[in-house]
Amino acid sequence: MGWTCHYTPPRDERAEIEKLVTFENEDRAMRPVFTTRKGSVWYLAVEVTPKPDSPDSYGYETDALGRYVFAAVILTSRNNGEWCYKDMEESMGPCEAQAPQKLLDMLSPTTKEYALSWRERCKSTAALAGRKITHGDTIQLAEPLTFSDGIERDTFTVKKERFAGYRRATTYFLCQKTGAQVRISKFMQRAWVKVEQPL
Repeated sequence: MGWTCHYTPPRDERAEIEKLVTFENEDRAMRPVFTTRKGSVWYLAVEVTPKPDSPDSYGYETDALGRYVFAAVILTSRNNGEWCYKDMEESMGPCEAQAPQKLLDMLSPTTKEYALSWRERCKSTAALAGRKITHGDTIQLAEPLTFSDGIERDTFTVKKERFAGYRRATTYFLCQKTGAQVRISKFMQRAWVKVEQPL
């Protein structure tokens, strides 16, 4: 499915997103049971209750009441005043895979290969995001990055500083070889290890 755009952005984006997966027809009823957002991407656990005459669970294992839960991924964007969205179901194998473990734990077992693969990618991403860094840590990237000055760097000292006017601390990195101060995009999604410094 492609993108759907509206000229006027919704007043309550969360409510609009949840409305996309809330409906009832002669075959089944659907409702969101968990909703979260990562950047411009929404992740939802959606409970499905099939009607008695429509027992098809579409490859998901049902509970004692015949219900099952699947994941929906909804991309959003805002451009030139328009608000757009693109909705997908986990069995479509979305590229975006940052659903938290709490959502994954709510999903029903399934035999759908793309859904299983997506869940594994989410678990891997969640494990990476769960790592902790503190001010003064030394980290080494699994693969060096080339920065705008053309220099490759892989080992950095973590710096966390709260600047005036900001409620949260800003994280940046100092290259151990050159002393350059840099930012690393999607740092928590990258492969890296902490390096113990000699005493």
